[in-house]
Amino acid sequence: MPEGRTLILVLGMHRSGTSVLTRVLNLLGADVGTNLLQAQPDINARGFWEHEKLIAINEALLGVLERNWYDFRSLPEHWWTGGRFAGLRSQAVTFLKTAFADDAPLAAVKDPRLCLLLPFWKEAAHQAGWRPVAILASRAPWEVSASLCRRDPLSTTSANLLWLRYTRDSEKTSRDLPRSCVDYAALLDDWATVLSRTGSSLGVIWPQSLASAAAAVAAEIDPGLRHQRAHPDEMAGGIARQTTRAYHLLQMEKLNEAALDEVWQDFDKLLEKCPVLAHDLEETTRQIFAINNDLQILGKEHGLALEVVAEKDQQLGELAAELEHAASVVDERETQLRSLFEDLEYTRSIVEERDDQLQQITTELNALRSHPAVKLVRKLFFLDRK
Repeated sequence: MPEGRTLILVLGMHRSGTSVLTRVLNLLGADVGTNLLQAQPDINARGFWEHEKLIAINEALLGVLERNWYDFRSLPEHWWTGGRFAGLRSQAVTFLKTAFADDAPLAAVKDPRLCLLLPFWKEAAHQAGWRPVAILASRAPWEVSASLCRRDPLSTTSANLLWLRYTRDSEKTSRDLPRSCVDYAALLDDWATVLSRTGSSLGVIWPQSLASAAAAVAAEIDPGLRHQRAHPDEMAGGIARQTTRAYHLLQMEKLNEAALDEVWQDFDKLLEKCPVLAHDLEETTRQIFAINNDLQILGKEHGLALEVVAEKDQQLGELAAELEHAASVVDERETQLRSLFEDLEYTRSIVEERDDQLQQITTELNALRSHPAVKLVRKLFFLDRK
């Protein structure tokens, strides 16, 4: 493969604008491959821009680690080392070698789970011949919380804990990579400035210039996509203060890693001090998601049942219409039969009348034949041989 190929790892918590960011990267020339997750009108109508294979590998990784995407507990230290991930590592390397065009100098992958699993993917990228770089996609945690709680059965506390987990892990494990922070609101307000700075930070020259991609990007950048605009004052408690401080630190032009470490240490200590509560909250969340999944399945089955009922109703309506038409045809035929019967009766009466007249004429003719004058005439004209 050509040297100097760069793979952008888009790292961002769920509902942080990573989809629109990845689409903009694509319009600037980053190959995003094919077999992408299908758009969902109620969640992400313009597409997720996530590889189905990438998601499958990440789900498998979390499964081995006995975790879910909504689990805010820390992963074991150096979890990605050892032989138990050898098969998945081979799949990841193959995916990164085959998912993009052979001559693509720049590619991008996106899945929020990358925040948790970045060490694994850094190694896979190097093995596949890519130079990995990172974009830390951030969004105000109070907006993420509002959006996430609207989409999923999560409490505000659980959503904030997840924001801290995803943001902490992605920030700490990306420190050895060329990286840049991209805020969702800033991207929507002035994407050209944001991406110009990002390209410089990553050492990337966009295959498509900002000017040439401007019209296409403008068509994708829709400020109306920012549905949640909650204010940080609406969030309460120590966790909210931690997320707010971390978010503001991520907005700095040069990241203050020492200050971020203080926030991350406070977050770690919070979970360490309350392991039972953290475990119970995680377990409760897991059960709620299981119930929610069951409800979604029931909802789908109910929807299918309603579709079947609607189909049967339509069929019954069609049968009723056919029966009504058949009944009208029967009525019409009965009317025709009655008319024919009346015509037949009338014809029979005419025949009987004509028969009576014929009999009368026959009687009269017979009477005429026996008349003496008729006999004489018949004899004169030799009509009678007697």
